[in-house]
Amino acid sequence: MYSSSRHMDITDTQSDQETELVEECFLLGRIEGREIDSLGVALRVTEVAPSNSGIYDGHSSASLDDEGRWKIPLSHFTSKKHGVDDKLQNKRIRSYYKAQDRLIESFEELQLEINDAMLDSNDVNVLQKKALFYARLTFGVNCLLLIAKAVASTLSGSIAIISSLVDSIVDLASGIILWWATKAVKKRDPYIYPQGRTKLEPVAITILSVLMAAASLQLTRESITKIISISSGTAGLPVVDIPVFAIAGGTVGAKLVLWLLCRRIPSPSVQTLALDHRNDVCSNAVAIACGYVGSIEMKKLTGISGLSYVDPAGAILISLYIVYNWWQTGAEQIRLLTGYTARPEFLSKLTWICVNHHKKILHIDTVRAFHFGNNFLVEVDIVLPEAMSMKEAHDIGEPLQLKLEALPEVERAFVHLDYEYTHNPKSEHKIV
Repeated sequence: MYSSSRHMDITDTQSDQETELVEECFLLGRIEGREIDSLGVALRVTEVAPSNSGIYDGHSSASLDDEGRWKIPLSHFTSKKHGVDDKLQNKRIRSYYKAQDRLIESFEELQLEINDAMLDSNDVNVLQKKALFYARLTFGVNCLLLIAKAVASTLSGSIAIISSLVDSIVDLASGIILWWATKAVKKRDPYIYPQGRTKLEPVAITILSVLMAAASLQLTRESITKIISISSGTAGLPVVDIPVFAIAGGTVGAKLVLWLLCRRIPSPSVQTLALDHRNDVCSNAVAIACGYVGSIEMKKLTGISGLSYVDPAGAILISLYIVYNWWQTGAEQIRLLTGYTARPEFLSKLTWICVNHHKKILHIDTVRAFHFGNNFLVEVDIVLPEAMSMKEAHDIGEPLQLKLEALPEVERAFVHLDYEYTHNPKSEHKIV
């Protein structure tokens, strides 16, 4: 559970082992140990209970009546911005300040109140159209590359180049799966799928990761068989000449362009395609190099028969590399499907929105957010005056729900209205 009050602040680090927390100054959230965020920065955040009992402590009743005076002054946070200081030698301290500055910047964006610093639904639709376009583009390019690699594999007989052919076959399947998922998510049926079908996207990516891993493991098996055949002298060597180089090199160039295009689109499915394109650039480059070193041309040039093992060895390296990358992708998507919690920075943003929503909110009892597919399901418990009418309480809670759901990361938000905060939050739901 993450608690909050109106008097919250972000502290300075006094040493690399501990942070000094002054009264009513704390970071929301808790990370056990050391984690790495999406920007590659190590974070260590401490959760501290607020010392005050209510979010109005320290404010006079007169100031509460003034419009906007009840909100937390943004200066309480902006004054704590540290910036990049190269003089700090300890990496943990530098990472702490970077995380703190990013959190303050997110509060500043929300404070601007330009469409609540949230993406408009039109922007979401544009992003979905871009995802569909790049899925189609990838599908078309993969069809052409599949034909080109089939020709190169037939001409060369290199198992390393054949490994890139298998990769293209799975790429083609991936394009079909992701294209279907993108189309299916857009077709909503409120009677059969009341919450929509946004989970189809991570499910499709998980299926794709399994297919890629299975194909790569099968290719590893074939490569080991090829090594045994070379040892017994029964295997022929591949032929890697100029036409094969031209076809394989064109594949690397096409995949490089697709990777540069897809990596700019902040869509999970397009980012998955970008990962696949990056892997293809690396694997195809290795396939060309290993295929040529293990080819009959290289044996004639150097007279070293041991180089023949480089071709199947390169295929094994490519296969294991693909298995590792897609295992990581599949594991991440499984976490999203099983309700993995949101990071403390995002929980702090949600708390900031709740705290500054309405002056009659007495306490923020609970703020939870966990993955509901790629996006989050948010649960918020706010405490209102006990004598407040149902109509007035509803008119406070429903706009807060809509405000939270306007965040692009939020799939659905639930706002619970309460009149006390002394109960155990675990008693509100059954333990599963």
